[in-house]
Amino acid sequence: MTTEQPSDSSAFSSKADTLTAVCHCGRVRIQLPSKPTRLTECHCTVCYKYGALWAYFPRNEPVITIADQATLVPYIREDAAGHISFNRCSHCGCMICWLGEGEYSGPANKMGVNCRMLPESEIEGIEKKVSKGPGN
Repeated sequence: MTTEQPSDSSAFSSKADTLTAVCHCGRVRIQLPSKPTRLTECHCTVCYKYGALWAYFPRNEPVITIADQATLVPYIREDAAGHISFNRCSHCGCMICWLGEGEYSGPANKMGVNCRMLPESEIEGIEKKVSKGPGN
């Protein structure tokens, strides 16, 4: 995951061949390296409450751009699956992504991006998998 601070609003322009997910207030944007081929609706104790649809990417591929008036605010869940940092926009509260941290038991280079921030038309027709959480 690459994080950038835009110098002005023109930094939010995106190429036609990429997908850009945007939080509700528009202060946090995440440019995806490719269109997801599958989305996961996780029903673990946290993700179910967030209502996210996760797509997974290597950590170094999505580019997150954060406007000056916002930050990413982490909530770190610590349980049997390890430490996972769920990151939201500090202004509107939209869930942006999750990252394994510290004692995370999954692949170190994996991250989840909340694809509910993409326009609905961009995720129509993508296979959706329901998971009950780690190991399912």
